[in-house]
Amino acid sequence: MFFYNDLMVLASKCKELFLSNVVITNNDEVVPETKEDYLKTAISLEALVKALPNVKTYEYHLANSSLNIITTKTAEELLKIPHFLSLERFAISGIPETFDIKCFYGHIKENKKTKISLSFSRPLSGEYETQILTIVHEILETENHDYKVPTIAFYERILVA
Repeated sequence: MFFYNDLMVLASKCKELFLSNVVITNNDEVVPETKEDYLKTAISLEALVKALPNVKTYEYHLANSSLNIITTKTAEELLKIPHFLSLERFAISGIPETFDIKCFYGHIKENKKTKISLSFSRPLSGEYETQILTIVHEILETENHDYKVPTIAFYERILVA
């Protein structure tokens, strides 16, 4: 667990941000006392990206139960952040199926700059696995990519690299 205000002091000038199994919590709302409190007050991924415009490389290995960090709106909200579109690297692992992969795939197909790496967490529903596999097959079947091909993995298997 790490407090948002503390991270902003430390990372405001950073060019690279690597987080692993940490929850950034908004200590302005409530001081968390339990693990559940940390997760309830977790800062969303998009809020973190928005707050750190100088960062060019994000690597975030999400903690278990990261449902407040990545929501159904995360992909859409990330794409509204101007500096997100010019990142050098964006790597997220432990992604829950609340992440709108279809929306984000639209960005992937237009992305010419950012090296994207997505790794999904267990368990995934059969429907969500099918969405990922459909995207992977489309990428693999495309002969000429006019976008940066992402790395996509789930269950520790790399499907596209």
